[in-house]
Amino acid sequence: MTIEERLRLWEQRLEEYEASGQSVLVWCEEKSITPRQFYYWRKKLRSAQSGMDQRVKWISLNHDFRKSAGLAADSIAVHVGRVTVEIRKGFDQHLFREIVQVLQTI
Repeated sequence: MTIEERLRLWEQRLEEYEASGQSVLVWCEEKSITPRQFYYWRKKLRSAQSGMDQRVKWISLNHDFRKSAGLAADSIAVHVGRVTVEIRKGFDQHLFREIVQVLQTI
């Protein structure tokens, strides 16, 4: 059984439980499911759904932060702790990853 199939199965089971009006223990016993399984899947599905429900909210800023930070127009600034790293087009991704890993240990 794939993970998608298991997720659908548990979504159905949890809907059945909600509709039953029974306690978790009684419902689980009737379905030959352990309460531990029930709570595990309920938590897993709720956290997955809450992650999908969170929407990204964008706001418009009318300020050129690059200019005030002294950055080139074709660059971005990445802040790692108290350090700012300026990245320009064509940067070495592997080197950048190593730099960030070192900075995180400081």
